[in-house]
Amino acid sequence: MYRHGKLLAVIAFCAFLSLFVSYGETPAVAGLNGAADNHAGLADASGFLSTIASANDGLYNSLQSFVCTERIERFASRKRTEAARHLDTLSAQVSFENGQEHYSQVKRDEESVPTLASVVGAWSEGEFGTLLRQTEDLLRARPVQWDGDAQMSGKRVSLVHFTVREQDSPWDLEVAGRHYRVPFRAEVWVEKSSGEIVKITRTSLGAIGDTRIGSLIWSVTLAPVELNGRSWLLPKEGMYSVEYANSRREWNELSFANYHRYGAEVALRFNAPN
Repeated sequence: MYRHGKLLAVIAFCAFLSLFVSYGETPAVAGLNGAADNHAGLADASGFLSTIASANDGLYNSLQSFVCTERIERFASRKRTEAARHLDTLSAQVSFENGQEHYSQVKRDEESVPTLASVVGAWSEGEFGTLLRQTEDLLRARPVQWDGDAQMSGKRVSLVHFTVREQDSPWDLEVAGRHYRVPFRAEVWVEKSSGEIVKITRTSLGAIGDTRIGSLIWSVTLAPVELNGRSWLLPKEGMYSVEYANSRREWNELSFANYHRYGAEVALRFNAPN
C-alpha cells in the first residue's frame, strides 16, 4: 500500500491480486502464426488452447502445496534518463491456500513489520498463483491472437496475446476512494510441448481516468524447480512498473526462492483475521 500525502492509490487484480502504488507527479481464435484465415490452423489453435487449459489447471493446483520466500527490491527514478534509486528491500514467506496467497514473516530491510499493508511505499500481492488462474480464465473467454514461436530459456514457446476492455477488466484501480477499471493487453508465453504457461505480462492501455498514471506493466516468469526428485514449474521472478505522466517511475523487482512442500517439510501457521 502506498501513501503519498493524504492520497492513497490501490491497483487490484481481482479479489486477491493487488498492487499498491503512489499517486504522484471454446474461445475465439484470431490466428496461428499469422494465418488468421487458415481453417486447419484455427482448429489446431483451438486444440492448443484446450491443452493450455488442461496443463495449467494442474499447475495451479500444484501451487497450493508449496511455500517459498518472496523478495521485493524497490526502485524509483524521477525521469526516464535518471539512474535508478534503490529504495529498500521487502521479504516475506508466501504460501497459497484456498485459492489465495498468504504472507508471513514480513520484513523491510531485515526489520520485521506486521504485514505488507503496514509498509509505506509500493508493494504487491497475488503474483504467486492468482494471476495464473485469472490468465487461464481470460484465455478461455477472450479472442486470442497468435504472435508466433520463439526460444525461451532453451525451450520452444508460443507467444499469444489478448486484450481486455475497460468494462470487462478484472484489474481495478482505486485512487482516493474512486475506482477505475484498467484496460490492458496481456502477453502469454506458452511452452509448446506441454502447454504450460511460462510467462505472463500485462500492460495497461491508454490513460487511466484522471489518475496521472501513464502506464502500468506487471509480469511474472515461471521456471523449473527441482525438489524431492521432481521438477516443478513455479514462479521465479517478476516485475511491476508504474510510470506517471510527468515521467516519474516506480518499479519493483520480485524473486521467489527457497521452495518447500507442505506436510513433513513445513508447518504453516496463519494468524486469525482481525
